[in-house]
Amino acid sequence: MSPAPLELIALAALAPDEASAIASTLVSMDPWRALGYGAEVLEGTLVRPHPDLTRYLAQRNGETLGLAVVRHPWLRGAYIELFAVLPGAQGQGLGKALLNHIEAVHRGRTGNLWLLASGFNLRARRFYAAQGFVEIGPIPNLVVAGEDEILMRKVLTGAPRD
Repeated sequence: MSPAPLELIALAALAPDEASAIASTLVSMDPWRALGYGAEVLEGTLVRPHPDLTRYLAQRNGETLGLAVVRHPWLRGAYIELFAVLPGAQGQGLGKALLNHIEAVHRGRTGNLWLLASGFNLRARRFYAAQGFVEIGPIPNLVVAGEDEILMRKVLTGAPRD
């Protein structure tokens, strides 16, 4: 029997209880753990309404398996502020499906997708590179002193030049 289909849901904000549960999971995962993020900061990112933010949930049978927070417009494109596949769902193609969905939503609306990956997070950097993102360069000390964040960009073909 094949698994239930993946649902990709766009929301302006998450419910506080769901945001709290997800934030508690994220702080135990890298890069957020290594960067010293607190659950309250991540929870705020998920619940605070903002007209330029869309939260995407990847769910199966009502269970959240992954999520993304996307800001549009941002530097002639859309900026993926937060992207995570939760433990237990990693390595199953969910990240690729979620990223493809974000790309499809923004294709035709903007020319670029942007994101930052922590310099030490080689697994994420390889994943994004495999999805067509190119490393633009490091931004030293952006989040934590002594650590680089790597700006990455994917040019969306057939898109308008914002």
